[in-house]
Amino acid sequence: MSTPALRVVIAEDSAVLREGLVALLADRGLAVCAAVADADALLAAVAVHRPDVTVVDVRMPPTFTDEGLQAAIELRRDYPGTGVLVFSQYVETRYATRLLAAGTAGVGYLLKDRVADVAEFADALARVAAGGTALDPRSSASCWVPAAGRRDWPP
Repeated sequence: MSTPALRVVIAEDSAVLREGLVALLADRGLAVCAAVADADALLAAVAVHRPDVTVVDVRMPPTFTDEGLQAAIELRRDYPGTGVLVFSQYVETRYATRLLAAGTAGVGYLLKDRVADVAEFADALARVAAGGTALDPRSSASCWVPAAGRRDWPP
């Protein structure tokens, strides 16, 4: 008997990256339930599909500031059994700290430019879906160690 495919919802505003993620994950046997371009669509897709894990970009429409990270925080609160992997080119310290405030189980924060192996990315997704953690050292260090002169620490 084979194990069921890991169910994934992707939220990425760049169409090329979104479709690339869909293809890469499908090639590795993961079931992509939905691939959406904004945070509202992410929240709706998770409510409908109840995936094992989500892949969430930080900056999404309409303001391209922190909509994805805000949605990730909401998902952690409303769907504690769903893993949340933030996948971004940005380290958003204040919100990443809030994302991790409830604990690191079932959460990840990886930087796009530092993922060099698709198999490792798929493994990170599986780890987060199983309740584990996948944190890029640069993103996690930024969450816990304030930069010199920062006035907004702690968040």
